[in-house]
Amino acid sequence: MNPRRKLSAVLIALNEERYLGRALASLAWCDEIVVVDGGSTDRTKAIATDPAAAWAARLRWAERPFDGFRQQRNFALDQTTNEWVLCVDADEACTPELRARLESLLSEEDPYPYWKIHRQEYFLGRAIRYGVWNPSYQDRFFRKTGVRFVNDIHEYAKYPEPGRRLHESLLHAPDFNPDRFLAKMNKYTTIEARDRVAAGQRTNIFRIVTAGPAMFLKNYFYYKSYRDGIHGVAISVLEGISRSVRHVKIWWFQNEAKASESPRA
Repeated sequence: MNPRRKLSAVLIALNEERYLGRALASLAWCDEIVVVDGGSTDRTKAIATDPAAAWAARLRWAERPFDGFRQQRNFALDQTTNEWVLCVDADEACTPELRARLESLLSEEDPYPYWKIHRQEYFLGRAIRYGVWNPSYQDRFFRKTGVRFVNDIHEYAKYPEPGRRLHESLLHAPDFNPDRFLAKMNKYTTIEARDRVAAGQRTNIFRIVTAGPAMFLKNYFYYKSYRDGIHGVAISVLEGISRSVRHVKIWWFQNEAKASESPRA
């Protein structure tokens, strides 16, 4: 067995006191844990920098005003001192099975450098097995040379080569609920709508009316969300609402763009 290559875990945080301790405890085996905080006003810093914590000797704390997920992740990536990186969200946890798999890969003579990790999604305490939420594979484990995060929304690590899949899981927050979904939806649909209008996309009354029901039906039947029972129904409704809201915001921003382009009298 070859010596295991050193690994840096990377997290970005902004008011994550509810979940951060869980995430950091699951990463205490890593050689380095880089946390970049975007200006938290809760106990995030106190939790992360607790000198009695299991991860204390490995923690590297940095602060940077939050100006976007992509920018924060790339800054965090630049703070790492090891070539291999594991990116974890503050509301995720690394399972023992994933740890064992990563350590095995890091001990190989010539490991493949780019990997997608399965993320287990939850809704109101239940693991979600179907619909657009599953399977969810994230670009999170890689050799960092040549890798940067792209996109302002749903940012991801862009690999020089296709990522292979690891089926051992990161566990998302088990108490994800409608309030959190709607809060994220409002933020993300605004960014998405602005980006789409800037890229030339437009909507109309037909799309505004039909986008939501179409998304519900697609998720519920085509992606088999009905197999998750009432949780699948709820998720399909929420996903339909999200799609409708995005089109309403596209309509809003396209009208603003049209007004700004109109010649003034």
